[in-house]
Amino acid sequence: MKYALVIVLLLLSVSAAKCRGHATPSVTYQGTYVSLGDSVAAGNGASDKNATSFAALLAHDEGVQLMQVAVSGATTQDVIDKQLPDVVAKTAGMHLAFITISVGGNDLAGLIPNATCQQEPLPASCPLDASLAKLEANYTTILKTLRTAHPDTPIVLLAYPNFFSGTGHVFEAPAARVLPRLDDVIRRLATNFPHVAVADPFAAFEGRGPELTHVLDPKFDPHPTDAGHRIIADDFINALNHIN
Repeated sequence: MKYALVIVLLLLSVSAAKCRGHATPSVTYQGTYVSLGDSVAAGNGASDKNATSFAALLAHDEGVQLMQVAVSGATTQDVIDKQLPDVVAKTAGMHLAFITISVGGNDLAGLIPNATCQQEPLPASCPLDASLAKLEANYTTILKTLRTAHPDTPIVLLAYPNFFSGTGHVFEAPAARVLPRLDDVIRRLATNFPHVAVADPFAAFEGRGPELTHVLDPKFDPHPTDAGHRIIADDFINALNHIN
């Protein structure tokens, strides 16, 4: 009996490890998947954007066709001005499987190297609050536009991990102060709209920047490696599995 119990516990442990290592789709989606946003959504850092980026992995795992409109460097205003009109026009009357959005990081990117935003606590001279208020207004416009065009399509937003975490880079501490505030806005926005969820890989990246990003590579690049994109894809799958 004792040995049987040990075997059962070992099997359960292996099963749990497999679940943590790779999310398994449990909801069947059909149609087109639309990826909106910035360089993370566009696949920067992946060895092959068409195969190992989070959007490509997500499309493959869910068995859907990817419509990739994300552009490196895009802000929330860029999504409103350049990406949304194209998506709304091209998807009119189409059945969409789901939509993912990774945007907001570039709206705040200038704050991370800002000397006033590197102090603790943040002084009033750091324009974080004003930047977040503008970002929230723009993000609300994005979600309202998508909800008008596709009322029931699941939408998943990305809460940004700190890609500098554990790297010792000069931006690690400022990013650790700024990004949680951004993620709080994104999580709050998701509660204001139906069928919207958040993919949240923040904890998975904590202390793992050297492994999951290219921050410490000879050519500096603050974007996920293939392993980082895999984690983000799994968090999107998990969010889709639990979307309301």
